[in-house]
Amino acid sequence: MSWSVSAAGKAAAVRDEIVRQISAIKLTDEGEMETVKNVGITIDQALSTFGPDGLVRVEASGHMGYKDWNDKSGAFQQVTSTIAPIHLTV
Repeated sequence: MSWSVSAAGKAAAVRDEIVRQISAIKLTDEGEMETVKNVGITIDQALSTFGPDGLVRVEASGHMGYKDWNDKSGAFQQVTSTIAPIHLTV
């Protein structure tokens, strides 16, 4: 199972878009859905520190797997998130 979200632009618009994308994610594993929810909370908190006209790029993704897919044992998750300001120079 895997998921991903991404958006770039003004921080307020990015916050709204990430919330929209996260709310559309439907995973069957409750633990993985809890991870997605917590990643969303972290992204939202970080974006709240940007000024309203601050530019930002957000990318987050993850997947869940099992060491043994046959009996679903050895569960693990890998999660990556990036929240980076966009600095324009003219």
